[in-house]
Amino acid sequence: MTIRLMNGDLLEAEEDILGHQVNCQGVMGSGIAKILRDRYPNLYPEYKKYCEQHTPDELLGHCQLVQTGAKYTANLFGQLNYGKSKTRYTDYAALEQALTILKTEAQAKGLSVALPYNIGCGLANGEWSVVEQMIGKVFADYEVTLYKIYIICTLYFCYL
Repeated sequence: MTIRLMNGDLLEAEEDILGHQVNCQGVMGSGIAKILRDRYPNLYPEYKKYCEQHTPDELLGHCQLVQTGAKYTANLFGQLNYGKSKTRYTDYAALEQALTILKTEAQAKGLSVALPYNIGCGLANGEWSVVEQMIGKVFADYEVTLYKIYIICTLYFCYL
């Protein structure tokens, strides 16, 4: 496996492509999607336009690369819906397909890839053991870096 684990912020990654999971409903309202939406003003309009060109079911498994500044952001359509219930929103087959497309695109362009540690397992309620194994399978022959945000707490402050 060629997975590197880094403690740090995905948004500060040196890699060329920052990948993250998105839903197929045209909403980037929380989690890393919202953070990326706020950071890169062109990301959300491109995502919305892409969503409007397909039905939600058609989007599952797609990977949309969007130029965001000097880097790319990869919208990985790995969940049909979103919500706040304990439902597993991550569709494992769709996420694997999107990751495979991402790897193929990155290889063709000679670009490096970064993903958030625990992708598809936070708000989308996927199981990390399943997703980690999937990432290992997809990126068996191409390096990917997983960024794990860490928090250091002292008596008075917490730092990311």
